[in-house]
Amino acid sequence: MTSIYRTILTAVITVGLAAPAFAGSVDKVIITIDKTVEQTTDSPRPSKRPGKAVQAPSGDMDNHFIRTDEYFTSLKPLKGGASADVQIAKMVTPASDASKGEAQFMDSYKGAEFWTRNFWKTRPATQDDLKIGTTVIYWGRYAKNHVYFAPRNEKEARNASWRLAKITDTSDLFKGEVTVAGNKRVAVDAIRVME
Repeated sequence: MTSIYRTILTAVITVGLAAPAFAGSVDKVIITIDKTVEQTTDSPRPSKRPGKAVQAPSGDMDNHFIRTDEYFTSLKPLKGGASADVQIAKMVTPASDASKGEAQFMDSYKGAEFWTRNFWKTRPATQDDLKIGTTVIYWGRYAKNHVYFAPRNEKEARNASWRLAKITDTSDLFKGEVTVAGNKRVAVDAIRVME
C-alpha cells in the first residue's frame, strides 16, 4: 500500500472514530473502507492468440520463417479449386528426366524423405499478387474471428500445416484480408505466392 493511501486511510479512520465524540452517545460505529485499487498499464494486455512468442526472422529466413532453400510440397496432385495441405521441405535430389520429373525432398518437421512432382518455391505476397483466382499458400492456424494469420515464430511455422488455395474474394482488402476457397478469411501478411 502506498504512503498516500495510508495517509488517506488513517484520516478516514481518525475522523470516523472522532465523530461519535462530537455527536453524543452512539451505540455502534460503522467504518467502511473501499478496497478498490485502480491499476493502469502502459499498454493493453496482449492477446493469447495469435501466438505467445514473437520471434524476428534470422539469417536467410523471410517474415514467415521460410528459408531460401525451402520449398512447399504436396504428395497428392492438386485437383480443381479445392484447398490442400502442403508442407515445408528441403530438396535432396532435383527433378530430372530419369526421375520422371519428380524431386526428392526431406520434410522439415519429421525429417521423412519422399518423392513428388508437386513442389513450389514461394515468397511473401505483395499487394499486386492479391487477385481473384491467384493460388496462394497460407499458414493453417486462425485467430480471433476465424481469420488465418502468419506464424509468429519458427516453431509455429514448422509445427502446423500450411494450406494451398485460390483467392475467391478480395472485397475485404481494405481490412487487410482476402477470402480463399472454402470461405476461409486470410490476413494479407500471412499469404505466400509461387515464384
